[in-house]
Amino acid sequence: MKYIIWLTFTLVSSLTCIAEEVSVKLEVIDPYLEMHTGPAVGFPVIYTVEQGENIELLTRRPDWYEIKSNTGRVGWVKASQIARTLQPTGEPVDLPSVSYGDYLKDSLSAGFNVGEFSSGLLKGAQTFSFTSEQRWLSWFSTEVEMGKLYDSEVRGRYFGANLLFEPYSDWVVSPVLTVGTGEMKITVQPKLIPLSIEDSSYIQYGIGGNLYLGRNFVIRAGYRKYTVSTEQDDERLDKWHIGFNAFF
Repeated sequence: MKYIIWLTFTLVSSLTCIAEEVSVKLEVIDPYLEMHTGPAVGFPVIYTVEQGENIELLTRRPDWYEIKSNTGRVGWVKASQIARTLQPTGEPVDLPSVSYGDYLKDSLSAGFNVGEFSSGLLKGAQTFSFTSEQRWLSWFSTEVEMGKLYDSEVRGRYFGANLLFEPYSDWVVSPVLTVGTGEMKITVQPKLIPLSIEDSSYIQYGIGGNLYLGRNFVIRAGYRKYTVSTEQDDERLDKWHIGFNAFF
């Protein structure tokens, strides 16, 4: 009997230790988390967890997690909100049901690109630009870009606004489609034969990819096709680029 009691006590203790080890505790970094009474938006909000508070994950459902606040409240939170939490180590939580896009949703990024025009009147001209991106949805963002172009005989600058579509934002390497419009101004022309591009508007579309380095840093690369309006015929340009963005 003593042996059975000792064995039962040991088993319970072991299970308790295991439960404590697998328990996931996180820190909220968004302004707040809304806790619902059930795993759907239709359930009422019963409690709000403030920024900086700790939570514990209890149960998982598709796109929802049951959590427990440090005040003992229990409720359900969207998986996309759980993406905006930190582990005790200070690293973002990495949950299988949460994509990179979910984590970056509603975030702002800043970065830079370098590239080169590979065809058209500006073939061989190097480019350097600064970008700012707002991620509105896990798969959709808007971007503004300001840059300069230059080679031995040409100098110029451009400003554009782009729409970025990323349908597979849960992939580490994710394809991105881009469409946009902007203005291009050539400030230094070739001495012998000036370019037809001087102060012109353009539209562009392209394809590229994002390589996620953790949850906040992205290496970006792509290829874009430009149609530049001139007084004569529209000019076609191709350009490749590679860059780096940091989200915050």
